[in-house]
Amino acid sequence: MKEKKTITTSNKIAEALKHEINHGILKPGDSIIEREIASKFQASHIPVREALRILEGEGYIIHHKYSGYSVREIKPEEMVELYDINRFLTQQLLTRAIPRYTDLAFYQFNSIIDEMTHSKDINQSISLLFQFAETAYAPAGLEYSFGLTKQILRRNIPIVQRVFEKTYKGTFPIRVQKTFVELCQKKETAKAIECYMEELNSLMKKLVASISETAK
Repeated sequence: MKEKKTITTSNKIAEALKHEINHGILKPGDSIIEREIASKFQASHIPVREALRILEGEGYIIHHKYSGYSVREIKPEEMVELYDINRFLTQQLLTRAIPRYTDLAFYQFNSIIDEMTHSKDINQSISLLFQFAETAYAPAGLEYSFGLTKQILRRNIPIVQRVFEKTYKGTFPIRVQKTFVELCQKKETAKAIECYMEELNSLMKKLVASISETAK
């Protein structure tokens, strides 16, 4: 029997703050005051600190020495730099990973695609999209590159959230993911990578446009 995941006070506070960040209630640069959060949620400082560490680890907020936390800001040129790094890592990972895909990997891909097809929740769709990416990269066996890529993905969750809500407003399209898997099954590695990278380029343009709009 599958155990139910325990939702702690820290998790509840973290999810509530994510919602406020994703929906613009807390904006980039806004300060996050620990005592105010504790008072708002009627919680002790221990779960509040844990919630803030969760948000920092996921890239929603950043910690400033001596002055606490604030909602993470990112400039368009920083996003472009991150993309250049991620593009190089992605090509490297996929080149090594695709020839190593097993029946289990394809089963995992199709399971994720099926969940994405039926998902009506943007947060769930983003989580599934990241699961798809991790499933695509993991067989490469390049742990350091894989770790850097996951870190970049996690730290851009809030921006991806805004773009998805604005662009899709519901079910996330899975055409590219299906095509990628089909090409991989046909052993057409070069075409599969090209398909994947085109989608990555498209997403990057949307992210940079969203950041530029927010910065105005």
